[in-house]
Amino acid sequence: MQDMTEAEFHQQVDRVQDLIEHAVDGCDLDLDMEHMEGSLVLVLAEGTRLVVGRQPASREIWLATPNTTLHFGYQGETGWQHDGGEGSLAEKLSDVLEELIGDEVELELDESAE
Repeated sequence: MQDMTEAEFHQQVDRVQDLIEHAVDGCDLDLDMEHMEGSLVLVLAEGTRLVVGRQPASREIWLATPNTTLHFGYQGETGWQHDGGEGSLAEKLSDVLEELIGDEVELELDESAE
């Protein structure tokens, strides 16, 4: 994981949460989004919640799903990557949404743009 200050960490999380909001809006999915205590909460039509939360102490983003919590560390040019080496935040969030909604979802998060 790339070393960053707490302020840089919060700036990166704010940025990726904004990118997620725009990407989800662009997919025209039937869900609501809200910010709650530094987390982005996605609420699907049937009430299922996904939480994209920040963990400042470990400098990680956690994606809480109905079945598990996935951890992501910031890797510079490649952005937020799953700590198990199983893909990016965008890929894993797309996979979770696909599973819950039943339709193909492909979120594009251009984390390299400033």
